[in-house]
Amino acid sequence: MPSTDKTVVLVHGGFVDGSGWRGVYDELTRDGYRVRVVQNATKSLGDDAATAKSVLDDLDGPAVLVGHSYGGAVITEAGLHEAVTALVYITAFAPDKGESVNSLIATFPQDGPQPPILPPREGYLFLDRAKFHDSFAGDLSDADAAFLADSQVPWGVDALGTTITEAAWRVKPSWYLHVTEDRMIPPAAQRSMAERMGATVRETPGSHAVYVSRPATVAEIIRAAAQ
Repeated sequence: MPSTDKTVVLVHGGFVDGSGWRGVYDELTRDGYRVRVVQNATKSLGDDAATAKSVLDDLDGPAVLVGHSYGGAVITEAGLHEAVTALVYITAFAPDKGESVNSLIATFPQDGPQPPILPPREGYLFLDRAKFHDSFAGDLSDADAAFLADSQVPWGVDALGTTITEAAWRVKPSWYLHVTEDRMIPPAAQRSMAERMGATVRETPGSHAVYVSRPATVAEIIRAAAQ
């Protein structure tokens, strides 16, 4: 049993939903942790942060708030909630006050792999299905990567463009899982964001879908934040 009374709250990123956390959920609940998975519509940052806060409102104790990818922006905005004792970023965006996901993407190295994001359709973004496996899920099987590509959740343009009002990592302890083979958020950009936060950094090989491919590794850094 864990030596903590904290609940773990998991926040997914863009193009996917909360079901990808199943392996991490199983790892943590097996140890006796209470876990909640936020299901965000990923239409707007404000709505997604409000959804995360509503989950936090329902808890009867402290929480560790975890975000993957765009979920990092969500926990940065929602993490000032009084229940949150720690933030965990899983190869995630970590914007500061006045920054957005788009403004961070603009600083990424241009000589590396670029996310194959298609032009907006009616205000929403998708990844090129033919390039999804290589860019998002390089360490998943062909079948698992194809399922993620074919079940993409539309990601609202507004969600990427909205700026952070106050950055929770400025006042809450933070952890960052640096994923060395990510082809969506460059490893150098991950390192820069983690260093700016003063986060406790752990490193692992893996793709952007590390929360699916390496649930034990992801659960390990969450346990560290909880304890």
